Amino acid sequence: MITRNDVIQALSTLDPRLSTLILSFIPIIEPRFAIWAGVTIYGMPPLEALAVTITGLFILSLVITLLIEGILDSAREGMLSRIPLLQRFVVWLENRSLEKASPLIKRYGWIGLVAFVAVPLPFTGVYTGSIASVLLGIKGKRMFTGLFVGGLISVLINFMVILGYY
Repeated sequence: MITRNDVIQALSTLDPRLSTLILSFIPIIEPRFAIWAGVTIYGMPPLEALAVTITGLFILSLVITLLIEGILDSAREGMLSRIPLLQRFVVWLENRSLEKASPLIKRYGWIGLVAFVAVPLPFTGVYTGSIASVLLGIKGKRMFTGLFVGGLISVLINFMVILGYY
């Protein structure tokens, strides 16, 4: 099994800015943990790592907003649904996302999405938040801004912690 550390080490041969940016796009790592790798493993100055991870967050939020609904639809009943393993995975992922995010997003809407994505814990980031928001009816600009603002809060929380150690 490939671990988060394996991915971080594999990218260490690239330019630190590119490695940090790529880490920002990977599920489980996302921008909130990419900033840690940028500073502590790749040796980037904290402000530079912050700029790179915010750029990665913006790109990730935009791409996810544009693609997630189509991917989920295709995996449920489109071309991707012809792959049983993928279809089962998507159903599991949807259920898991709803289980984690549904109470907060259902009750508070956009603010709930921001709060869910902002919590710097595993499975509460941009990917899970985007799936839950599509399933709960938050789409388009509202989804993008919710993902981006929540992700930005999460990155800034980690940035403040890093500054405390730096």
